[in-house]
Amino acid sequence: MNTRRYISLIAVTLITGLLAVSCTTDYSCAKSFLNKHRRGSASATEKIYVCLPKEVVHTNTSLNEVTNFPYLTERQQDSVIASLTALLDKIDDSVFLSQFSSALLYTISRTNVPIVLVDDETRLPKASEQVYTLNIPQLEAEEFLQKRRSDFSTRNGVYYAYDYDLRHFSANAWFEFGGDSSMYFKNLEIAETFKGSVKKLSQQEKKATIDGHFNRIGLNNVYQTARDLGTLCGTLYVERVLTQYIRSRRGSNSEYFYYLPKTNDIGQEVPYKEGMAEGFDKLSQ
Repeated sequence: MNTRRYISLIAVTLITGLLAVSCTTDYSCAKSFLNKHRRGSASATEKIYVCLPKEVVHTNTSLNEVTNFPYLTERQQDSVIASLTALLDKIDDSVFLSQFSSALLYTISRTNVPIVLVDDETRLPKASEQVYTLNIPQLEAEEFLQKRRSDFSTRNGVYYAYDYDLRHFSANAWFEFGGDSSMYFKNLEIAETFKGSVKKLSQQEKKATIDGHFNRIGLNNVYQTARDLGTLCGTLYVERVLTQYIRSRRGSNSEYFYYLPKTNDIGQEVPYKEGMAEGFDKLSQ
């Protein structure tokens, strides 16, 4: 998760107050964008056109390992595949899409800028100072196992190790923005955790009994990750719109403003390049 977004209410209030006093040109420009839509001003002519994803791509890179074990019978391979895709096999794609899309749209809607849903990406209008477009050509659910080891050595130099797998899940989305030929990407990943302690140690037999606890990932965690990604991407998109608006009025950006959907306000400012580096990841030109 982007921890820099979880700012205390007191810190946000203080920062916002300082920004209002300094009233930098970039800040005033960003605030004017939010304020005119909040008030429903006649000058608020901007619209946001969105084309949402229609399907979920399922990916599991751990499946590549199955082909590396030719000695397994077909039944054994099926069993391995089932264990590797324990989450993907249970996902209801319509629920996954809904969780992502509803969170994304709700977050953007907090600006009060009118949103127009477009079913076909080829029908998206040309971007302009009043028209902002967002196309999400692909949404992906990714699952994989990561091999981990917990180990220790005794004072006598005896080495003990416990090998296990931790399941990871990642919600991934690709984006296209009007007026920009690049493809962008953002993902949110969660992982199982393991906490273990030595319950019994026999140095004579060189064996150790581990008392361990796995914090497993369930289907609810999967859907929550899709929703959290939608909220994050909606927030990042509003921040991108703010930078575009400032550039259209000022010709360039010196500051990057973090958006607070809950209050439809600006919570913090950082240098432009620093803020952009924490946004969507550019994949291609």
